[in-house]
Amino acid sequence: MKRFIFIFSILFLLTGTSWADDSNEKVKLLEAAVEGDTNAQFELAGIYEEEASEYDMFEPDMELLKKAVHWYEKAAEKGHTPSQHALLGIYIYPYDDASPPEWPGKWLPLVKEMAAKGDRKAQYHLAGYYSFPHNCDTQFKGCLNKAISLYSGLLKDLPPGETTVFKPFEITTKKITRQKIDAEIARLKAMDPEAEEKLSRMNSLLTSARNSGSLKDLVDLGDMWANPNSPDKNINMAMKAYTYAAEKNHAEALVKLAQLNFERAEDMRDYQEAYFLALAAAMGEEPTAPALLSKIAGKLPPGDLPAMEAAMKKEIHEMWGE
Repeated sequence: MKRFIFIFSILFLLTGTSWADDSNEKVKLLEAAVEGDTNAQFELAGIYEEEASEYDMFEPDMELLKKAVHWYEKAAEKGHTPSQHALLGIYIYPYDDASPPEWPGKWLPLVKEMAAKGDRKAQYHLAGYYSFPHNCDTQFKGCLNKAISLYSGLLKDLPPGETTVFKPFEITTKKITRQKIDAEIARLKAMDPEAEEKLSRMNSLLTSARNSGSLKDLVDLGDMWANPNSPDKNINMAMKAYTYAAEKNHAEALVKLAQLNFERAEDMRDYQEAYFLALAAAMGEEPTAPALLSKIAGKLPPGDLPAMEAAMKKEIHEMWGE
């Protein structure tokens, strides 16, 4: 027993010494950071960031993370590259409503500044940013050209015969190769800027309608995109709009979604899905649903219908909380 107490006491003393050493080190770093030591600012920020994520990296302690950002920014102002990269990683992934609202807006100016100075990782991130139409405040074609130019510059700067552009963990856990960037350049060159801009506008309309809570607006968008004579015809977008309204048990959206599923059905499971949606619409008293149910039933085994419909009705009642 005495031996156990002795060992425990030694461990406690050693651990306590370690804690004291860590605390003293942190105080020294803080003093040096306040005096303007860039390396101390970076190291101190790293300690705060690690402490912030100690229990949950997806929901860090925001007060500690703010301290980390403060010292990263102090070092970044002096051109400290590791601090700048640390900030890019924090700015681009806001933590819900807990993180300061200005953080996301700081990402683009910083990555542009770094890319302009020749930072290759920043150039890679900026190329990825320009690859998406919703990130463009001008014509998407101009953004595509910027992305292609940035990617091409990364390959141009490689030594002859070198295939690895970024080693593992420089940007992702896997290495980024010349072949991967070549493939991305080819994909961007094959894109239709006008079509991508159009799709981006559609997604913006869909998001606005969904956020407004107006099921009618969602159905109206679905009708516009499902109309074969519409210049904006896009069945996939129509199905998305109808689906969002159908999730709220909107009978008209349910039957229209069922119709599209029926028209695009390729196997028995697709027909069953269409039948389920049409049945839910019929139970919601949509007048056009019974006729559609009859059409879909013609594609299903007659002997299976009674049991299948009974199971579906039970599921629909449960879905509606009845």
